[in-house]
Amino acid sequence: MNRIYRFHCHLFDCLLSVQSDDLMARYGDEIRSVFRDQLSDAWKDGLSAILGVWFDVIAETIALVTPRCLAHLRLVFAATALASVLTIGSALGFCTLGATPVVHACPQEQPGAQPSAQSGTSGSLVQLPDGRHMFLECSGDANAVPTVILANGRGLGTADSWAQVQRKVIPSIRVCSYDAMGAGRSDRVQGPPQFHPIDQVISEMHSLFLTAQLKQPFVLVGASAGGILVRRYQQQYPHEIAGLVFVDSAHEEMEWRDAAISPQTDPNWNNPVFLRENGFLPNHQKLTWHADIPLIDLERSEKAPLSAFPGLIQQQVDAMNAAWHDFQVDLAGRSKFGQLRIVPGSGHRMHEQRPDAIADAIQDVIRQARSKAY
Repeated sequence: MNRIYRFHCHLFDCLLSVQSDDLMARYGDEIRSVFRDQLSDAWKDGLSAILGVWFDVIAETIALVTPRCLAHLRLVFAATALASVLTIGSALGFCTLGATPVVHACPQEQPGAQPSAQSGTSGSLVQLPDGRHMFLECSGDANAVPTVILANGRGLGTADSWAQVQRKVIPSIRVCSYDAMGAGRSDRVQGPPQFHPIDQVISEMHSLFLTAQLKQPFVLVGASAGGILVRRYQQQYPHEIAGLVFVDSAHEEMEWRDAAISPQTDPNWNNPVFLRENGFLPNHQKLTWHADIPLIDLERSEKAPLSAFPGLIQQQVDAMNAAWHDFQVDLAGRSKFGQLRIVPGSGHRMHEQRPDAIADAIQDVIRQARSKAY
């Protein structure tokens, strides 16, 4: 993977850190994938297209940050200058190319890291049948069933993002989190991480769980786009799944329904490759998934503000918030044992804001699954 491309990803993450939580409330980490899609397309067209992407990013950042925190402008302008240096450097060939592991979906060097063949224990690298390694972090009673799996949406992200939740689940429950292939301590993927199709992600998850000999059945927990991921996993391996927890989950119909409110929300809303690789449904296609197993859907209580949608008017943002709630109601109704819980004091980053609420939902689903009362 091009090292300069990875620098651009890292720089974009730095820009996100100076923006408010409002921008992240609606899309969470998925906003990074939109940037990477745009950057990858621009990369093929050359320097002017790359600068165009960064111009839009900087302009939106300034528009969102300036009214709330003028002090952050220095960082924005510094990022602009650094982006220009990196772009010119890549165009002139001053930097070399190379492939390295990635951290939090943007690669960084990890010299001297040695994979371990140990599997199924806390903080170990599991060697898959194809020779690659994935990092697995487990806690709680090793003999307990079902096993809870904290899944990373779209095949991006690390176990670290679930750390607060994992610590709050009672010790009598076995809970495992992992670094997705291409992230953190797991081995790299071929090409940019955003081109990691959801079917491949599911295959890697399944291979990890079997190789690590995690006790079945599983309770899968998916946040945001991870909700789509765990539904697809359950659909493919229904006999392995005893229950589900959705954490402010994305919905398979979301792209085309949001585009009906405003096509500005995502330029890829009608791109068949993007939709297929991310698990979204094409225009006017309805979700048919259903599973009569214990299921709790956790919805944020905080509505996305107007500032999270540059270019939209309040009426459109209100419609987007209403649609998001409708998605959660629909998902909770996909099992006759499903529950919808609106979590007070929570935005889209619920795993950081209310990890206790997620832990409670996990424990309730486990109790249902163990009792077979559902």
